Amino acid sequence: MKRRKKLKMFFLVTILAIIGIIIYLNIPYSPVKTEYWKKINNIEKKQAKEQGIISKDDLRVLPEAIQKYFINNGYLGIEKTSKVIFSFKNVDFSMGLNKPNIKIDYIVYDFTNNPSRLALIDTKMFKIPFQGIDIYENGQGSMKGVIAKNVTLFNEKGDDMNSGALVTYLSECLMHPSLALQKNIKYREIDKYTVEATIVDNDIKVSGVFYFNENYEMTSFQSKRFAQDTNSYENWSAVASNYKKIKGINTPTRLQAIWHYDKGDLIYFDSKSMEIYYK
Repeated sequence: MKRRKKLKMFFLVTILAIIGIIIYLNIPYSPVKTEYWKKINNIEKKQAKEQGIISKDDLRVLPEAIQKYFINNGYLGIEKTSKVIFSFKNVDFSMGLNKPNIKIDYIVYDFTNNPSRLALIDTKMFKIPFQGIDIYENGQGSMKGVIAKNVTLFNEKGDDMNSGALVTYLSECLMHPSLALQKNIKYREIDKYTVEATIVDNDIKVSGVFYFNENYEMTSFQSKRFAQDTNSYENWSAVASNYKKIKGINTPTRLQAIWHYDKGDLIYFDSKSMEIYYK
């Protein structure tokens, strides 16, 4: 009898534990999201608020191709900002070479006064919540992935992560003049549709090339960065397309991030519904 009671108690406790885990995994609370928004709030407190609007005088320090990009696409007269927010829903995301694709939601905060980039991945793997934080702040890049809200799958850091995260930040710097006009970014016009950009932050220096079409829409950014799939530096690009006029600004709504490997291209990030907010 005692053994039977113990077995019943064991099964009851096990069932309750399983129910508790299921409830916990499905409630909105997430330690990773809490950590992310706490970091955002801490940076926002330190940022000096930008005042005024973007004028032609502000843009004169930029190469002619970038001036035409901002003027032709409607950026004159918009408010200066200390942060730019990117929102991506239902993104096709590759886990890597010869690995499956998953759907993710992705949000990015880019800050201007002190180059910082904070991104949050939110998705499910086998119906289990997965969140990731991708950060560049104070010269330090990191990428952390957590499944089931508390189990850390990876937490990548190091020099290659630092430079790679800064390359990503640089690739997004034409999405608002306040990002492009930072003093630690230098430009060199290669031809009327091509501009090289170099950013230096905390002794880290990275470069890339912006390409424009005949309408002076920015079509891509290309650089070289470390790829974990090959454990070497590879060609990488961010491709912007499907421009649409939104609140008076001609804005790309599709963004793809691509590794250009010797054996072929890997489009590992493909969003067809990019939204950009300025605050």
